[in-house]
Amino acid sequence: PPIAWLGGLLGAFFVTATIFLIPRLGVALTFSLVVTGQMLITIIIDHYGFLGLEQKPINLQKALGIFLIIIGVFLVRRF
Repeated sequence: PPIAWLGGLLGAFFVTATIFLIPRLGVALTFSLVVTGQMLITIIIDHYGFLGLEQKPINLQKALGIFLIIIGVFLVRRF
């Protein structure tokens, strides 16, 4: 199906972007940004129930977890 091609293209983009970003940002910052982005997207998907999934609204614990991950990215970037 066409959506499978989109997944392949996005996967290739992810690998290419990672290869270009690691020398510029470093491994720790690159992968902390990857994890942060994935967590943000999964929270949005859960909240709105995209892809036919059950809706799971954002609560205080989830928001705090995302906030702490973002703080971690800033710390990795700074030090």
